[in-house]
Amino acid sequence: MAFLNYEYKMKINYSEAVAKCYFTIKSIPANDFRQISISHDIGLCPPTQYSESKDSFGNIQIIGSEDNPHDEFIFSIKGLVETYPVSTTGGVSSNTIGMYKYPHGKCIPGDNIKAFAKEIEEEVSNCCFAKEKCILIMNRLYEKMKYKTGCTNIDTTAEESFSEGMGVCQDYAHIYICLLRLFSIPARYVCGLIVGEGQSHAWVEAACDDNYVAFDPTHNREITDEYIKLGVGRDATDCAINRGVMWGGGTQTQDIKVTVEKYY
Repeated sequence: MAFLNYEYKMKINYSEAVAKCYFTIKSIPANDFRQISISHDIGLCPPTQYSESKDSFGNIQIIGSEDNPHDEFIFSIKGLVETYPVSTTGGVSSNTIGMYKYPHGKCIPGDNIKAFAKEIEEEVSNCCFAKEKCILIMNRLYEKMKYKTGCTNIDTTAEESFSEGMGVCQDYAHIYICLLRLFSIPARYVCGLIVGEGQSHAWVEAACDDNYVAFDPTHNREITDEYIKLGVGRDATDCAINRGVMWGGGTQTQDIKVTVEKYY
């Protein structure tokens, strides 16, 4: 068991004043088998009222609007999460598992991903259990890909990054999801935070029999007590931390800072 102090701060600067905006932010840690959100404190500038709700994937979100002109928007959250050194995150629900079985959005396999799945098909078929298959597929993907920043962006698809043979955590997660689904293993994208990184992180939860088990394909391992889950979805778009609609604003620059400290 560990305790993780975390802080996530996002600052957006606009070249022109924003007349009005609506925003949705998914940054409140979930509660599941391996983590409990003990406390959190949210800050907004300009200060504005907001409400909390859950989306169709069960993610906690805050929803609000700002009607006064502003040239910057700052959101921050800090809190404490208790985590456990297990990778099982919760039971598989028959009501939602269908969302994670099929290709969707950025997780649609193309010819290259399908060909790679064919290459490892015999190895995978020799595995007796779903978790064993997940580990093998993750190992093979890790051998195939190279971690490199700046070569992809938030719009890059799984097939595009796999074809280049490089990418970041979002790309690794999207490709891994494609491969798992090709082998009939439902899988969902996870957005969260991790000790030792200055940005948000992404990993995958795979349906292994009756439970979801979390794997980090970027680091080629099951997750540990150093991970904080914020949201899940079919791909990164479903659980993006920040989304909104604004009037005006011109061009914008965004700065994100994340700190996660672990203690026992």
